[in-house]
Amino acid sequence: MGGGLVFYIPGVLLLLAAGPKLAAGRDVWRDPLIASSNAILLVGSCVCFLSAPPTIRFVNDVTGVANFSAPLVYAGMTALSAGYLMLMVSWRGGPPDLRQHAARLVLVVYGLVIVGIWILFALADVPVERDQDLDTYYAGTPYMREMIVLYMVAHTAATLALAVMSVTWLREVRGVTRGGLVLLVAGLTFDVGYQVAKYAAIVARWEGLDWDVLSTDVSPPLVMLAGVTTACGFALPRIGPPAVDNLRAWRRYRLLKPLFAEVQMLCSPARGIIRWWDPPVVRLARQEIAIWDGVLACSPYLDDQVRTTAYAEAVASLAADRRSGVRTLLRSTEGTVTQSSRSAPTTPSVPGDEGLSQHVAHQAALVAEAAMLAAARVQVSHNGGDEVPARAGTLVSVAKPQLMVRLSRALSSSIVAKARRQAVARATRHE
Repeated sequence: MGGGLVFYIPGVLLLLAAGPKLAAGRDVWRDPLIASSNAILLVGSCVCFLSAPPTIRFVNDVTGVANFSAPLVYAGMTALSAGYLMLMVSWRGGPPDLRQHAARLVLVVYGLVIVGIWILFALADVPVERDQDLDTYYAGTPYMREMIVLYMVAHTAATLALAVMSVTWLREVRGVTRGGLVLLVAGLTFDVGYQVAKYAAIVARWEGLDWDVLSTDVSPPLVMLAGVTTACGFALPRIGPPAVDNLRAWRRYRLLKPLFAEVQMLCSPARGIIRWWDPPVVRLARQEIAIWDGVLACSPYLDDQVRTTAYAEAVASLAADRRSGVRTLLRSTEGTVTQSSRSAPTTPSVPGDEGLSQHVAHQAALVAEAAMLAAARVQVSHNGGDEVPARAGTLVSVAKPQLMVRLSRALSSSIVAKARRQAVARATRHE
C-alpha cells in the first residue's frame, strides 16, 4: 500500500472512463448531466492520485509545507461529495426551481466546508510529515482535530443524503437506471465501511488506544472501492445505453459482412471506407449505406428469370432436406413404440410440420433474391456486359433489417454460387 497502487489504479480507471466523453469536445459540457458526471470522474481521479503516499510526499516537498497534501486531499474529497449530491439532484429531476435551489445549497454548504478546511489547517501546528496516518497521528492536535472532524462530518452527511435518495428512487425505476442505482448503493456501502474504520481509529486515539491499522490499512481500499463503484453507478445510465447499442451494431455489422463483401466493389470509395477507429454504430451505418449503394447499382440488372430459377431449385433442395429430417425422426422413434400404439397406428406429429411449406417458401425466396443479386453484381462488375433483362426483378429483403441479415446469410448457398458462375459465363461470352 505504501507504493500507492491502491490509489493509482482507481485513478487511472476513472480517468479512462472520462476519456471518451472528453474526446467529444466542447459540446460535452453543454449537457448538465454529462458535464456533472465528467466532473465527478475527473475530480475522483485527481483525489485518487493525490491520496497516494508517493504523491503526498511529492506535493509536500514541492510546496515546502509539511502535510500540505492533507487539506488538498480533504478539499478534493469534499468537492467530490458535493459533486455526487449535485449530480443526484440533476439525475433525479423535478421542478427546475427546486433543483436549482438544491444545487445552490449544496455549493454554498460544501464551499464553506472547503474554506473551513483550509483555515483550520493554516491555524494548526503540524510540523511532522505523515503520508499515511495523518488522521490518527494528529487526532488530538488543536485545529487539525477540528479539520479532520469537519471533513468527516461533511462526508458522512453527503453519504447519508445519497443513500436516502438512492434507496427511495430504487423502488421507482427499472432498467439501466436501476442498475446504476444498485452500483451506487454498493459504493455507498463501501463508503460506510471506510467511515466506520476512520471514526473508530480517530475515537480510539482520543481514548488513548492504538487502532491506527483501521485508518492506514483498512480504510484506503474501502474508500477507493467506494469511489470507483459510485462513479460507475452515476456513469452507467449515461454509458450503458450507448454500449448496448454498440454491441447490437457490432453483431449486425458482422452478420452483414457477406452482403457487404458482395457489393463493396460497386460503391464509391468514400462510402465503402470503414476505418479501424470507427465505433460499431458508425461502422454499421457506413456498411449499410455501402450495401444500399451497391444494390442501387445492381438494380437495372436484377433478372427475375434468375430469381425464378433459383427459387425453384431452393424449394426443391429445402423440401428434400425437410423430408430427410422427417425420415430420420421417424427412424429414431420406431424403437420407442409401445404395444398399445401398435394396435392403433397413427402418424407421428413433427414439430413445426403445419408451417413447413411457408417456412420453405420464405427461405427459398431469400436464396432466390441472393442469387439474383449475385448475378446482377457480376454483370455490373463486367461493365454491364449483358443487356438489361427483359423482366426486371426487385429485392424485397433489403427493405427490412432482419431480412437483410438473412439475405446476407443466404449468399453462402450453393444455389447462389451456381447463379454467380452462370452469370460469369454469360458475361465472358459477351466480352
